[in-house]
Amino acid sequence: MAETTTYQCPNCSGRLSYDGAIGRLRCEFCESTFTPEEVEAIFAERQAKADAKAAQEAGTGSGGAHAQQASTSVASAANGATIPSQETPKPTAAQASTTQAAHVKPAVALTGDPVKDYIAQSKWTSADADNMRAYNCSSCGAQLMVDQVTAVTSCPYCGNNAVVPGQLSDVLKPDYVIPFKLDKDAAVQALKRYYGGKPLLPNDFTANNHIEEIQGIYVPFWLYTGIGDIDATFEGRNIRTWSDSKNMYTETDHYELSRSGTMKFKAVPVDGSSKMPDAHMDAIEPYDYSELTPFSVAYLPGFITDRYDLDVEECDSRARGRVATTCADVIEQTVTGFMESNVTSTNADITWTNISYALLPVWMLHTRWNGQDYLFAMNGQTGKFIGDLPIDNGKVTKRFLLMFAPLLIIIAVIIIFVFGGYGF
Repeated sequence: MAETTTYQCPNCSGRLSYDGAIGRLRCEFCESTFTPEEVEAIFAERQAKADAKAAQEAGTGSGGAHAQQASTSVASAANGATIPSQETPKPTAAQASTTQAAHVKPAVALTGDPVKDYIAQSKWTSADADNMRAYNCSSCGAQLMVDQVTAVTSCPYCGNNAVVPGQLSDVLKPDYVIPFKLDKDAAVQALKRYYGGKPLLPNDFTANNHIEEIQGIYVPFWLYTGIGDIDATFEGRNIRTWSDSKNMYTETDHYELSRSGTMKFKAVPVDGSSKMPDAHMDAIEPYDYSELTPFSVAYLPGFITDRYDLDVEECDSRARGRVATTCADVIEQTVTGFMESNVTSTNADITWTNISYALLPVWMLHTRWNGQDYLFAMNGQTGKFIGDLPIDNGKVTKRFLLMFAPLLIIIAVIIIFVFGGYGF
């Protein structure tokens, strides 16, 4: 078994966390920074040494040395560069090499079904799996993953503190990630601004909502690319009206129309986490998918990764539904020249050409107030924010009285003035 490698600073062995503001991993102690590629290069060499040591201890003799040489060659061949030695304090860009070999999907017998073939080719490597830990929320069932040094103290979805260690098993490795661009301070400030201008918000809520407990979480998404063939029929109507001295006439001409077409779709997103409310994800979209980056565990330190609980097969129908709806909407726009038209039938045949698994950044805070749950979410790339807020009924009543009290006084004065002489 290879020794577990954690992301520690090559200079001081302190903890490294990914800093989205600069796009690099930063040491919390000495403030040194490294690119994900530099960290991966160091990780690859350490893993190769650990594998060689394990092989040697197992009594393989020269085979252990051969294994070490082979592992190093694979990582180096990716860029044609030399992996920096473990003792190098801070590798330069020229020295660093990315372990692209880790992203190559294993050769397996393909079935022709893009969903099944994707699942068969997208397993975690043993090196990456060794560097991750799994946690399960005993309250809402969320399954979370973090690197070896990031702590999970509460569930970002339900706020439960009873988060227990679990097993990282039968999980597909992501293909892409959109790294965090905005840090925790930005999320805290966004939440404070969100509170601003909310006069009916309870004072106790803002004072006790644990604002500092905001957590960065990577939400799993399946991205479907393919082709949609659509056939549709429509009824078109042209209406003409006229009248004479006695009657009004209406003539309606009916037409049966047919349309067909082919449309290409790229990276249709479907959220793979049932714990993330769809309304919250819809509210903080869109993401800029041009910034999708090949996945590396070097982007994960300091953040939580949500393990999908809706797999690529379960989300397939949702993706097809989105594509079919778009096909129908687009082809309906080709029906022109009629006063009225409506769809009578549609049939969409969807074929996937590629499927990807991506992690998207979200800052989240779950809190409870007066027995109610409130969830806040912010797009970790763009800063778009959404959240649930309670209302103070006492403030509502007071505001109502302040607004209408002058009017009530005026009405009372009028009544006294008009009816006072009649003994009322």
